[in-house]
Amino acid sequence: MFAVCTFPRDFWEKINQLKCFSLKFNLEEEVNISRPMLLNEPYHQILEGIIPTAIALQPIVNLQNSSIIGYEALARWHNFSPEFIFALAEKHHDVDSLESLVVKEIQRIRDLVPGLLFINVHPAVTNPKLWSIFGQRKVVLEITEAQSINFRGAYRLREMGFPLALDDLGTGHSTFEALLQLQPEFLKLDKVLTQATNFKDRNNLFAAMVDYAWRSGSQVIAEGIETKEQLQAAKKTGCHFGQGYLLGKPRLYPLR
Repeated sequence: MFAVCTFPRDFWEKINQLKCFSLKFNLEEEVNISRPMLLNEPYHQILEGIIPTAIALQPIVNLQNSSIIGYEALARWHNFSPEFIFALAEKHHDVDSLESLVVKEIQRIRDLVPGLLFINVHPAVTNPKLWSIFGQRKVVLEITEAQSINFRGAYRLREMGFPLALDDLGTGHSTFEALLQLQPEFLKLDKVLTQATNFKDRNNLFAAMVDYAWRSGSQVIAEGIETKEQLQAAKKTGCHFGQGYLLGKPRLYPLR
């Protein structure tokens, strides 16, 4: 049974401010896959195992006592960004194959990683059954709202018993729908907010999200913390957890 919450009067206005923050940031980081066909070759080499898939772990820290509550598992490929490789998978309509490969690697190390393990699920949620291997194993599934979410697939993950995290909050076009439909246990505030230089508006947005989390029974994770000022702002406004280079960089788990 989910709690019914009310929204502060200016909550949606603050969410729209966050979208304005993210628009400029994302335009600068847009993934370009309209390059020569030779760039498709690494994707096939990854699926064939010629280019190995590695898993990096980045800590998620309790901002009240500095303890590590768990880690986010991040896929890594030498010389290629995860965003680029997943963009190629989307281009080939083959996200399921790439996710299956990543799941296999995470499964290999899951029981060696203490605490919660946060794992990214492509918002298309093409194969909910793929994630059943992590059932009852302290796994939180992250779904980014930066792309269109397949809510039917997400509901299936919920039915399977997984807690959910809404990732990159504020960067998509359906923040309100995602919040209301998924009712996630964790709200991950995008780094575009954490690293904003308009401190007053940023802190107001932090506080608004913490207030919403309190009302809805969620917890807030501030992503992209890279400076002491950003850390103090997240703490002062009541964010529960933090993630970012200042708290711990992603570290590759040794390949066997």
